[in-house]
Amino acid sequence: MRVLVAAEDSGSLKNISFSYGTNTSVKGSQQPSIETFAVAGRTSYVQRMILLKLYNGKDCICIARKGGLVQIYESLPPYALITEWKDQVNQQDDAFIGLECVNGILSSFTSTGKLIVRDIQSAESMPVEYHTLIGDPVNAYRAHPNRPDIIAYGGKERELEINQIINIHASDDGGNSNANSPIASDTATKWCISPRQRGGGHQPRELSRHKIWRAKNVKNDELELRVPVWISDIRFLDVDRPMDAQLINDFRVAVTTRFGHVRLYETSKSRRPLVNVEVGEHPLVALVPTAKDNEVVFCDTHATTAKFDVVSGRKIGHYSGSTGSILCLDTFLPKKVKEEEDDEEERNLMVRLPPMAQANTPLLATGGLDRYLNVYNLDTRQLVGKIYVGTKLSAVCIVDGSSTAVNGSGLSEQESEYDDGEEESSGVKVKAEKKGDKKMRKRKHVDDGTSASESGSTRSSQTKHVRFVNGSGEEDNDDDEDDADSVWQMLSEDDEDEQDLKDD
Repeated sequence: MRVLVAAEDSGSLKNISFSYGTNTSVKGSQQPSIETFAVAGRTSYVQRMILLKLYNGKDCICIARKGGLVQIYESLPPYALITEWKDQVNQQDDAFIGLECVNGILSSFTSTGKLIVRDIQSAESMPVEYHTLIGDPVNAYRAHPNRPDIIAYGGKERELEINQIINIHASDDGGNSNANSPIASDTATKWCISPRQRGGGHQPRELSRHKIWRAKNVKNDELELRVPVWISDIRFLDVDRPMDAQLINDFRVAVTTRFGHVRLYETSKSRRPLVNVEVGEHPLVALVPTAKDNEVVFCDTHATTAKFDVVSGRKIGHYSGSTGSILCLDTFLPKKVKEEEDDEEERNLMVRLPPMAQANTPLLATGGLDRYLNVYNLDTRQLVGKIYVGTKLSAVCIVDGSSTAVNGSGLSEQESEYDDGEEESSGVKVKAEKKGDKKMRKRKHVDDGTSASESGSTRSSQTKHVRFVNGSGEEDNDDDEDDADSVWQMLSEDDEDEQDLKDD
């Protein structure tokens, strides 16, 4: 398995390769292979990261850094920098909230509403950029997975809105644009960007767009108070169905809010959400789709990651194992292979591997403040990998989900609930208990001596004190010799206790 993560503390990327069942929080576990590259410092940490293909078919990594820098790296060693674009934000405190690449059209979106698109299918080293300013505040942005001309955005006190970019067209086999033909949701469709025309002149860097649909807020609550709006993430659902250009506003969209709501919209039926469920008290951060059109996975600011059915409006289950706020999610959804196309060798391999270690197993990766990369089986919610990265993770991407299992099984439920910190704390408790036992024995000796002296028992006082008859230090009798030895042993134990406390 191969996963890319972005380290916020160092502003670098890390390529992590490991096998199913790897759990670095358990002593003696198999260790992963971690390669660090693209180090830029905390002031330029990665805010968004995606995988894409260039015009030559090369797999690459595209990242958007704090400060307005967009870069493309090779996905294999030596991870060479291919190209970069600077000054992609309006101001210094502006942040990237979206980075998408659909059918060769790369788009970046900032919190001030600045949208920039490029056609990276061409062989040009620096493709022409097209931009428009939508306006702030915007906290969530998403392009349609199969149609780069359809975008959705929303934010704080800004309802969900879907726009179509006029400059982006689907082209026919001859490369000519044809914006009026019906569009099937096919990733093989070629798209192009044409310059905007106004008054007979060309303004190649401006985008033209128009509003397709805008959501309407839910009804007032039981106290007749307005429900606040704060969209945190957006996902298009059921994207593989054919779409007709005559019915352009037929979309299914799921959103999360900073007030703990998951909502489902169907633009052809209503402006208000068909499903609106408050799934928790904490703000929701991210939302990712699954292999099923009616299921999504969300996370919040308090280590909760759960699967949700947007049709029935119920929570299916949780992904346990995280101890800190989740900042980023990513899913690995392998393409469905027809049964008749599977060769015998591949089918035999799938039979030999356990279900959690099959190459076509859908996966979920999470990262956040606990400095761990957690990878789950998306369907069974079983933790199949737990890697300590040592830094806060700001972005995560699953590059390859195929692997062989370690010892033929995944992580047990007990292993997935403990990490290094808990192991260390348990060790401290054991040591403290040992010291506590010594202190209890010491107190017992002192208490016994005190009670004996108060009662006037001569024999008890002899057992707790060393008595001398002359300056030479000779004991009174032979019976007190054993008593003196026990007292010196007690005193030596006290010295050991004091030394242990100093060492701690």
